[in-house]
Amino acid sequence: MKVALVCLWVAILVAAPVSASARYQADAPAPRIASVHTLPMQPLASFRVQNKGISKNEAAAIVKRQFGGKILAISEVQRKGRAAYRVKGLSDQSQVYVVFVDKQSGRIFR
Repeated sequence: MKVALVCLWVAILVAAPVSASARYQADAPAPRIASVHTLPMQPLASFRVQNKGISKNEAAAIVKRQFGGKILAISEVQRKGRAAYRVKGLSDQSQVYVVFVDKQSGRIFR
């Protein structure tokens, strides 16, 4: 009986500081973490409008995906009242073609 009483007393003494520290930590406010600024995700089309259009490299990639072959030349022009890129390419069948890519939307027109 004495042994059980001593063990109970030791267990109470050991557990008291642990539960007090756990209670203190639970009552303490959470540490502040510096806020992380992230950019909102938005569709590529709206990014192009905000970014004032596509680059020459993007225009070349669009045309190459559509027609294949090689891009021979690219220049900035005004076409049908819009800013555009004039892209001259060589198809896989060795035919030269010229298309225009709208600078704002990235759409191909002739």
